[in-house]
Amino acid sequence: MSYLYGSGNDTVDEIGKLNFIGDIVPHTWYKTILRENNKTYLNTIIILVDIVHWYRL
Repeated sequence: MSYLYGSGNDTVDEIGKLNFIGDIVPHTWYKTILRENNKTYLNTIIILVDIVHWYRL
């Protein structure tokens, strides 16, 4: 997929290529984003979902 415009930031441009629809949390994040005691870090995941969705607009 080719884009006419870029943000100037490679990370933001790569996030823009992800195929998220709405505020959907990838299931792998629940197994990847963990606290030191191996429990899901839910607050971090929710904030990250909001940030990713914001950049997708």
